[in-house]
Amino acid sequence: MAHVEKYTKGSVQGLSIHWDRKTENHSNQEIDNERSNLNYDLCEKEGDTLSRMNDRLREVHCLNRKDVKVCSDWVVTLPENLKGTSEKEQREFFEKTYEFLANRYGGEKNVLSANVHKDETTPHMHFAFMPVVWDEKKQREKVSAKEVLTRKDL
Repeated sequence: MAHVEKYTKGSVQGLSIHWDRKTENHSNQEIDNERSNLNYDLCEKEGDTLSRMNDRLREVHCLNRKDVKVCSDWVVTLPENLKGTSEKEQREFFEKTYEFLANRYGGEKNVLSANVHKDETTPHMHFAFMPVVWDEKKQREKVSAKEVLTRKDL
């Protein structure tokens, strides 16, 4: 199962604390801090989600408005038939999902993080990315969740 959400720059700060597990006091009571060491990020870039977002924003055009959705997040849950399988098989599922989504949304340059959470009830991955398209008129990349996440695409 999977679902996608779109977020403004302001909301990414709080979300990145959750995605990157930057605190031990979580609002989500299902997080088991003793299993947080099992979590991993498939995105191999330097920094955390927030710094990666800010780095990418310096490279692309983005309207300076508070309501612009600069980040999208797919939450992909481990399928039922893979629960109880080896860690290697589960990791392989998340790695293949990562590759598929990275290719679908413009490559590694748009990936902000791919945190696999094994410290909650159900293992899942938060695939956070910047929705970027090529602006033919202005000949530059721009942030546009509206153009990237269309009904047809979903």
